[in-house]
Amino acid sequence: MPISSTDFSSEARTAILNLLWAQWTTLGVSGHSEAASGDVILDPEALLLATTTLGRLDARLFDEVLDWLQDQADWINLQRLAHLQKGHALGDTSVLSAIATRLVRLPAHKKWRVVVQPPASPASVPAPLFPGLGHFGAADPDFLAHGWQRGPARYRGQAVAPRMDHAGNLLLKLRALFGRQSRAEVMAWLLTHDSGHPAEIARQTGHFRRSIQLTLNELQRSGHIRVRRDAREKHFSLQNDDWRFLATWKNPPERTFPAWFPWAPVFRLLCQLHALLDDAALATASSELQAIEWGSRLDYSILAGSILPAAFSMPVEGRGADALAAHQARWRQIFARLART
Repeated sequence: MPISSTDFSSEARTAILNLLWAQWTTLGVSGHSEAASGDVILDPEALLLATTTLGRLDARLFDEVLDWLQDQADWINLQRLAHLQKGHALGDTSVLSAIATRLVRLPAHKKWRVVVQPPASPASVPAPLFPGLGHFGAADPDFLAHGWQRGPARYRGQAVAPRMDHAGNLLLKLRALFGRQSRAEVMAWLLTHDSGHPAEIARQTGHFRRSIQLTLNELQRSGHIRVRRDAREKHFSLQNDDWRFLATWKNPPERTFPAWFPWAPVFRLLCQLHALLDDAALATASSELQAIEWGSRLDYSILAGSILPAAFSMPVEGRGADALAAHQARWRQIFARLART
């Protein structure tokens, strides 16, 4: 039998926040959470987008992220951020725009103006940024302009730069070497796979195929990237051992490099779960109706092809209370797997 919606909602909330804290702490956010394991590569753009929704479950986490961005926002690839947001329906545009409005006042972050959207209608009633948590003091003007009510967001300067000796930050290490263009994602993907063709690499890295194709062609000219033809497709690869000097991890993963992990679809599914559990009317509905809604609103299929167990991407069988219990059991398995990343 399933546990109550309230109990499971609390369990899911804790698991989601633990995941967000672990990843942001690894990137340099101030907090007491243990860092991520380093077994997989973290995705800062997908994480930021998810935080505009899921991070609002914890006002302290959200504000620590704001603090980190004030000093470290230049690590974020804004073109990729927009591509992931559109391609995976991930993140809250108005919250992201409020964050960008704060950042563009700083000379180092003027590029964030491309993220700023028009303010909310003056006639609209602002919604609480942190539902159920309230706020203290005057309303923050940047968030209020975008339709959100919260207290003043203050810069504390507690965050630090991402640790380059942590395997989970491999993508950021590559950005430090190759810049914040598609080249860093291409190298990260090739370091974690035997080979791949441009369309596959583009789909998994969140870039346009033409951009990936051009990048691969340029990298091939260096002599360090190999290519073979398979029918009409080019498959690119590199010699992993040639790049071992990058692996400066204090706690190395089992492989030389951490695994590539599809964080954008995983975060999208977590957002779907959060919206479902946040539906107060559904929580009091019958087991039959709840099971129907869980089955229709949770798109497990977006996990297909990831390194998560294939069973996680299959529809949940059963009806009523049995189906709800099966959904909850699957989520416990998903949370347990994510906690080890």
